[in-house]
Amino acid sequence: MTEFRRARLLLRDDGASAVEFALLFPLFIMLAIGTVSAGFAFHSWLSVTHGAQESSRFAATLSVKAAGGSADLWLAQVTDRALSASGLAIDATHARAGAAVCVSVVAPTNFPVLSRHALLTTDADGLIERAYSDGPCPGMSTMAGDYVQVSVSEPNSFDYIVAAPSIQISGSSINRYEAVTYS
Repeated sequence: MTEFRRARLLLRDDGASAVEFALLFPLFIMLAIGTVSAGFAFHSWLSVTHGAQESSRFAATLSVKAAGGSADLWLAQVTDRALSASGLAIDATHARAGAAVCVSVVAPTNFPVLSRHALLTTDADGLIERAYSDGPCPGMSTMAGDYVQVSVSEPNSFDYIVAAPSIQISGSSINRYEAVTYS
């Protein structure tokens, strides 16, 4: 009878489900956090892509004359629109830290010829810095004729994961420039 009792004690599985739970729970948590992380990254990508498309369409229909008469004023209005449409703007002088916007107008058929871009960046404190230069936005594709380019990007860090990786999420849009600049 003691051998029977000993065999029965060896074959018991009282703690098996607790051990299985302890082994599978961290895997489940990692999958859940990964799904949430991917959802936040996808939301950020949708925001910057929407901001680039919406401000590109705005830029395509805004004449330089209506924006104040100079290409730099036009670029400033479109970059501000891109920041606000992407949800990156905090106030008139600050945006989300690490955000970047490039806007260009390339209109060789206008008089005078327009080919200028503005690069807006933010520092670690979110302070907006603008730089104006000739030509289209660097690194973006170009097209023939009159067009506008808008590129919006922001860093996205996964602070709720132990390693806290960071990725740069960006969206861009190119539209044909439809506004009459000078009459």
